[in-house]
Amino acid sequence: MIRKQEKNNKNKLKAKNRGITLIALIITIIILLILAGVTINLTIGENGIFKAAKNAGKNYMEAQDRELAEIANFTNALDSILSGRKPIRRGR
Repeated sequence: MIRKQEKNNKNKLKAKNRGITLIALIITIIILLILAGVTINLTIGENGIFKAAKNAGKNYMEAQDRELAEIANFTNALDSILSGRKPIRRGR
């Protein structure tokens, strides 16, 4: 009689453990789906990583073009200044 009660108690505990395990599994899956959705939104969304990288590349190219133009202007100004003057002799 006592052994039957112990078996019934064990079976009830196993059933409860299965239910808790199933609930934990479902909650874990839901959390993973939420995290996946947030991650996808951050990478592909309106202000996502890919668009930010594309804009950064565009800004870099524009800055490079401006820098090359400024260097060319400086070089032209320096050449015109140097060609209009005689070399300065020092010493003797």
